[in-house]
Amino acid sequence: MIAQVKLNWVENTHINMSMADINTYGWGKIQALTKQGEDKPKPLEYDDSREKRILEALLPYSRLKPQNNLTEVEIENITRKTSIAFLILPEWATKFPPYNVARLAAVAKEAGYKTYAFDLNAKAYRQHKKWDLDFDPWSGTRDWKWRAPYYLTDLHPYMEGFLNEYVQKLLDLNVTAVGFTLYYCNAEPTKWMAQELKRRKPEIKIIVGGPDTQNGFWKPEPYYDYIVTGEGEKLLLQVLSHIESGLPLEEQMHLRQVERERLNLDTVPVPDYSYFDAGDYDIPNGVNFELSRGCTAKCVFCNETHFWKYRGRMSSSVVTEILDLYNNRGIDVIWFLDSLVNGNLKELRAFAKGIIASGATISWTGYARCDERMDLEYLQDLADSGCLALSFGIESGSENVLRDMDKGVTVKEIEQNLRDCATVGIEAFSTWVTGFPTETTQDFYETMTLIWRNRNTCLTHIPSGGGGFNVTAESIVGQNFKRFNIAHATYEDNWIKDDFTNSKYHRMIRIKMFSIFVEHLINNKGIKFGDRPGIKNHYKVKFYTDAINEIEFENFDFNLIKSNISPFADSLMNEIFAILRLFYRTRGPFEIRINFNPDLDLPEFSHRLGGNFHAFIDFAIDGEGQYQANFHFKFTQKPDAWHWFDYSTAKSVGIDRARKLSGPDAPSEDTWEQRYEYVMKTYPQLDFSFEYGDMIKGKW
Repeated sequence: MIAQVKLNWVENTHINMSMADINTYGWGKIQALTKQGEDKPKPLEYDDSREKRILEALLPYSRLKPQNNLTEVEIENITRKTSIAFLILPEWATKFPPYNVARLAAVAKEAGYKTYAFDLNAKAYRQHKKWDLDFDPWSGTRDWKWRAPYYLTDLHPYMEGFLNEYVQKLLDLNVTAVGFTLYYCNAEPTKWMAQELKRRKPEIKIIVGGPDTQNGFWKPEPYYDYIVTGEGEKLLLQVLSHIESGLPLEEQMHLRQVERERLNLDTVPVPDYSYFDAGDYDIPNGVNFELSRGCTAKCVFCNETHFWKYRGRMSSSVVTEILDLYNNRGIDVIWFLDSLVNGNLKELRAFAKGIIASGATISWTGYARCDERMDLEYLQDLADSGCLALSFGIESGSENVLRDMDKGVTVKEIEQNLRDCATVGIEAFSTWVTGFPTETTQDFYETMTLIWRNRNTCLTHIPSGGGGFNVTAESIVGQNFKRFNIAHATYEDNWIKDDFTNSKYHRMIRIKMFSIFVEHLINNKGIKFGDRPGIKNHYKVKFYTDAINEIEFENFDFNLIKSNISPFADSLMNEIFAILRLFYRTRGPFEIRINFNPDLDLPEFSHRLGGNFHAFIDFAIDGEGQYQANFHFKFTQKPDAWHWFDYSTAKSVGIDRARKLSGPDAPSEDTWEQRYEYVMKTYPQLDFSFEYGDMIKGKW
C-alpha cells in the first residue's frame, strides 16, 4: 500500500542576500582582488635594509640549503632547429595563467628551442557566454559534460570552429611538435585537436603529459607520439632532444620519471608568462605558484599522495621570486598549487615572515591540511602575510571515516582550526568526500553535523560532492579492495561495496541530500553556500518556525524502513533519513518532498550516478517530534549490470607507490584467478530491482 501525506507546499525557503553580500566572501572576495592598469600594485621603493630584514625574519624558521637528494634539471642553452607549442584545452581553471605550461615553456626556451604557448582553455572560456547553452560548461558540477560521450554532442559543435582556428595557427607557425597537458576533463577536445593536426600534417609530433597520463586505466591514443609521466621539466628535454636528433620514432615513446626522483624546484627556470594575455584571466594581477611538490600525508583515497615525491622550496627563494613578480609584473595575488601548502610548517611560516618583513602587500591562498600545530599565533602570521583563505581537505566529520582514510586529523583539530582561522580573518574553502567505502549513513550524518556546527566560523565554500567517491588505481584504496570492502565488480559502471550498501545510487542520494543541506545552511554572515542551481527542481521544503538550533554530535538508528528486500534496497531507502533528522534538530518542525527520477537526475549527475531509479519521499514532522513519512521507491536494474573490476595488474609509477603502501589485498590462497571465477560466477546472477512503498509514523 502507498499511503499519501498531504503537504501544504510553498516555494523552497532560501537565504536572501544582496550581491554585495555574495561578493564579500569566498570566490567573490578573491574575484574582488582583480586589478588592471594603474590599479596594479606599485613597485617597492629601494630600501637597502630590506634584504637584511627579510633574512632576519627567515632565519628562525627556514632551511639555509636545499633538501638532500634532489635532482637538478641540466639545461644547455644552444640554438636548436626544433620548435614546440604548448597547449592547454578546456575545461580547467580560468583565474590565472597556467603555471605548468608557463614552466615548461620556460624550460624549452632556456634550452634554445623556438617556443610558443597557448591557453585555449581561457580563450574558449571568454567565448562560451555566446554559446546557446542552458548550463555553464566551466562549472565544477558540469565537468562531466567534457567527457565521453557527452562532449561530442553537447560541446564540440561550439568548440570545433575555435579549435580549427588554432590548428591552422599551429600549421602556419610550422611547429615541429605540439605538447598537450591532459586532465580528465579536457581529454576529449585534446583528442580531437591532436587527430586533426596529424591528419593535416602527419609528420608533426604530438607530446602529452599531465595527471591523466598517470591514471592506471588511461590508454594512450595511437596518434600520441610521446607520453610523459611524472615531473615534466627533465623528461621534456629528453623528448625534445630525441626529436632534435632526427632519429626515427619506431614506436610510441613513453617516458616515466624514476620512482624516487625529486627535481630541485629552486633551480628550474621560473615560469614564463609572456605568452599569455593577462586580460584573458579572471584575475590579471595574479599567478599560480609552488612552494612544494608532493604531499607529506598518505591519505588512502588520494592520487596526489603518489603522484610525485614530496619536497619543498626554500622560503628565501620563494620570497625573492614573488617580490620579482610584485615589482616587475604588478602581481599581488598568489594561488599556491601545492598539494599541501603547509606540508612543511616551518618553511611556510618563514615565507610568511619574509613577506611581512618585505613590506609587500599581497593576497594568497592554497590547499592545506587541518593541523593542531597551526595555533592562533601561527595563523596570525599567515594572515599578516596576506593569507586570504586556505582550502582545507576536511573530507568527513566522522572520526571513523577520518581514521579509515588515514587523514591523521581529528574532528577536534578540524573545529579548532576553523574557529582560529575565523579569529584571525582567514577564510576556509573546503573539500568533502561523499560515499567513501566505509562511510555509513551515520558517518554521513556526522559530516553534515560538523558543517552545521561550524557554519559561523570561517567556512565560505562547501562544494556539494561532485560525482561522489571514485576508486582509482593510483590510490591505496584502489590497491586494496579487501581492506575497504569493495567488490571486485562494478555495478552499472561504477564501484559498489561488497555488502551492496554503498552503490552509485546510495552516493547519488547522499550528494542530493548534501546539496539540499548546503542550500539551507543559514549562517550569521549571510553566505550562500549552495553550488547546484538545478537542485531546486528536485525538492520542496517548508520550515514552520524561524528556529536555528545548535547541536552536538549524536548516534542515531537510521534503519527506519524495514522492508527486508535486500541489503541493497533496505540501505538505499534509509539513506534519506540523515537530512530529515538533521533538519528537525537544527530547524524544528518542517515538511519536505524529495524526488528522484532519470529526467531530474541524469542531467544533474550524469550516468555516473543516475539510472533507472524513481522515488519520492514526503515527510512531515511537528514541534513535538511526531513524524509521518510517505514514500515510494522503484529501481529497475539494467541488463548486463555487472562487470569485473580489479586494479591489481595496472602499472604506473604512482600505482607502484600506492601498491607498496596498501598492504596485501587478500590472503595468499585467494588468488586473482579465484577472485575472478567467484565474482563472474556469482554477481551476474544478482538482480537488485525492486519496488516498495509504504507510510511510517513515529516520534523523534
